[in-house]
Amino acid sequence: MKKFLFYSVTLFLLLHATIANAQVPKSKWINVIAGINSPLMICQNAYGNPEFEYFPTLGLTGGAGMSYFINTEWGVNGSLLATKMGQNYKGVQSGGDAERKVKLFYLEVPLSVMKKVLIINKPVWLSWGPDFFFLLNAKQEYQRTGGNPLPNEEGMAEDEVNERYKPLDVSLNLAVSQFYKLNEAGTNMLLISFNTSFGLTDINSSEYKTPQPDGTYSGSHNYYMGIKVGLMLNTSRKDKWDSSF
Repeated sequence: MKKFLFYSVTLFLLLHATIANAQVPKSKWINVIAGINSPLMICQNAYGNPEFEYFPTLGLTGGAGMSYFINTEWGVNGSLLATKMGQNYKGVQSGGDAERKVKLFYLEVPLSVMKKVLIINKPVWLSWGPDFFFLLNAKQEYQRTGGNPLPNEEGMAEDEVNERYKPLDVSLNLAVSQFYKLNEAGTNMLLISFNTSFGLTDINSSEYKTPQPDGTYSGSHNYYMGIKVGLMLNTSRKDKWDSSF
């Protein structure tokens, strides 16, 4: 995850340093977005079984959205995205070599306020706001070789496990974005955004909040960081376009 963060930020800064940008006040935009995330399920729930090591996880996201720039300093954005979350695990569990994959598929709806700020004497847009995740499907894959019997073998059952997770997760989304003109008039833009989302709620459903072997329970929370790239199309009337801005 540290390498993913390093390369993501490096790419963002390189593009930021070499490409000029502009934005259009009082304008409406349609956004088509795709990206890659490094998700993390903070505090795994092994359903009363011994926990084991986290393993790097990647997930894709994509969809569409709309942006409105109120003036040269402020804007708002809303998106509708299909996003894969979850967590991979791999290591020794109860004396055996185990591998577990939790795959969570969500309809993600981030709603953000955008503010232009100067970083390295160049304008970028900071975004923040609530991020709603509506669960579409949840799957668990599990295998273990050798080792002792688990306290709760059923907890590691494979296939769909939708009932184990809440249908709605609420998060806080933060982003640093940059826009790059693709034509002279500035009506088509390239969006590059570094995003992170922190889950505020426990994603485990009430009947599956299972204590760990030591008798304690910690709620599981979604988290991700990633890069999104998108195409932005200005839908405002031509007399509202201001390519000089």
